[in-house]
Amino acid sequence: MTGVDWEKAYRDLESHIGQIMEETSELVNNASPKLRINDVHVRDAGGTLEVIIDATGNRMTYAVYVTDRKGRMETLKLPYQLSNTFNLDVPKGRYTVQGFARQHENDLDIVSEKVSINFKRDDGS
Repeated sequence: MTGVDWEKAYRDLESHIGQIMEETSELVNNASPKLRINDVHVRDAGGTLEVIIDATGNRMTYAVYVTDRKGRMETLKLPYQLSNTFNLDVPKGRYTVQGFARQHENDLDIVSEKVSINFKRDDGS
C-alpha cells in the first residue's frame, strides 16, 4: 500500500488504545462491587451463638434468620442492621442460620446464604 503514513496510523492507534484504557479504568474504579455473601460464620462465643456475615458490596445492611431444625422454637428473625455481627442467646440445639445482606440504598438487591450448626452452648457450666 502506497501513500499510507504508518507512523501516524500507529500514533492514532496508540492514542485510541490509551483512551479505551482510561475509560475502562474509570468504570472499574468507580463501580460498586457486586453484592455477594462470601461466608456466614457461626460459632459458640461463651454460650452465645455468634453469627458473622462476611459479604462484599457497597453500604450494606445485614439480617439473620435462625430456625430450629427440630421445630421446638419459632424462627428468630433479626431485622436489618449496619453491623454484620449478631450475638444470640439461644438454647443448645440444631439450627439453620440464614444470613442476609442488602445494598443499603436498594432494598431489592438482597442476597442470602444458609449454614447449619449443632450448637452445644459452651457457657462454662
